[in-house]
Amino acid sequence: MDAPAKPDKIIEELGGCGRYQIRMSVIVHVIKSIVCFSTLSTVIISATPPWRCTDTIVLNNSSSCQTVHNGSEINICPYKACTILNDTKCSNFVFEGHLKTVVSEFGLVCELDYIPSLIMTLQVAGLLAGNIMAGQLADLVGRKPPFFTSMVLIIVFNLVGFLSVNWVMFAVARIFVGMGAGFFLTTQYSLLSEFSLAKWRVWIVGFPSWPIEGCVFALCAWLLQDWRYMQLLISIMGIPCLLAWFIIPESFRWYIGHDKTEKALEVINKVAKYNRRHKVDVGHLMEKPEVKKDRKYTVVDLFRSKALIRNTVLSIFNWMGLGLVSYGIKYGIQALSGNIFFNFFLFNLVGIPSKGIALWLQNRFGRRLTAMLCYTTVGISGFIVGIVQTIDAPNRDALTNGFALLANIGITTAWGPVQTMTIELYPTVVRNIGFGSLSVMGRIGAMIGPQLVYLDAYIPGLLYYVCGGVSVVCVIGTFGLPETMNADLSDKIAHKNEKKVTENHITNGIV
Repeated sequence: MDAPAKPDKIIEELGGCGRYQIRMSVIVHVIKSIVCFSTLSTVIISATPPWRCTDTIVLNNSSSCQTVHNGSEINICPYKACTILNDTKCSNFVFEGHLKTVVSEFGLVCELDYIPSLIMTLQVAGLLAGNIMAGQLADLVGRKPPFFTSMVLIIVFNLVGFLSVNWVMFAVARIFVGMGAGFFLTTQYSLLSEFSLAKWRVWIVGFPSWPIEGCVFALCAWLLQDWRYMQLLISIMGIPCLLAWFIIPESFRWYIGHDKTEKALEVINKVAKYNRRHKVDVGHLMEKPEVKKDRKYTVVDLFRSKALIRNTVLSIFNWMGLGLVSYGIKYGIQALSGNIFFNFFLFNLVGIPSKGIALWLQNRFGRRLTAMLCYTTVGISGFIVGIVQTIDAPNRDALTNGFALLANIGITTAWGPVQTMTIELYPTVVRNIGFGSLSVMGRIGAMIGPQLVYLDAYIPGLLYYVCGGVSVVCVIGTFGLPETMNADLSDKIAHKNEKKVTENHITNGIV
């Protein structure tokens, strides 16, 4: 009797990376645009345009912020002054330029200047909640339901944000927008990777759709110049994405992992038909499952062996570093010199070639070494920016922007190998639990990022010193993880009383 083949063998018989897989990947990466727009829009929406206190205009009975004294112009409305004569608190502000943000709408400056960073942290808290719920749900009920739940949340609560009448209502809406993004980001790669072979996973995970979409959003934001219409645009874009429900199937590997053979066969035959392959006879490929209750897996299963404990704990350092550094640098764009739209566009643009290079590096040198190189780049660049800001060096703005951009390249590139490695470390039955749980750790780090941006205004260099130090820890953590390049995905956790599994499975930490 032939031994049952693994699902990877089924994918080979379906044509490997065929028309169905390509169509599915394109659709998911297009849908990701509304997630990207929603997540990154907070950088622009919560930005603080140049502003002045205008109380002195009333006190001086003047209609202008400039007055002439002995033939010279004197500025009686200095930038960012929270007090006026006799240390009286300013109560009226004027914001310059065409950009309308939540800050200019609700006057979130002076004693309220902490609110923009608070809103960013609340959005990341929503991401964290989404990761927790989606990680568990995707392994309990399948990948598809939480995947499409993400779109509903993003569409509805961007619309709520558009209709916000105060900053509190807007902040609550951002929590649920973040939750929707968390649902999507937790399920997308597992769903796609479970229809692909090992050599294509780096392309699925590492394709630079996020930076491309970030560049597009920078253009849209520059054209709109209004925080409300940015959210309305995202809601409108999301409505057609719901039609993908009729195209994207449930993961057949999830069905196999949960012994739902008949439903797995339906999906497999559907893929075979679209790929113009003969119907795949999978009767000899899968064992007939014993009649037993489908086991429900939880986060506890991520710690069922020494190998799993090692992989999970070390990955926690990686993901927390990814979140803290990524969100710290991204939200830190607001404080850089120059035009915010150009800086935003540039920081996303450089991610396109860097992710392309990372695809080659991952398949040539492995996921682990690629991640370590990325973290090293971030560490060196972060320390340089911190030093430049601390000693008030010549050409400070240019050096800060340049090395901050290099640090951004490093951390943007690191997402690909870390996410790919995470997917390959866990079997199907706990893959989304593992990915979701580690994403939670990433969001905890990300919640710290915006607060570091706020504190950096009072302690110059703090943000980048922390980013540099965290990157060093990530290099050490990554070194302790196993290499997963060219490894087949496993589907079930092996039990102690089962026969000895292959060395490849041991390396992947499933025993």
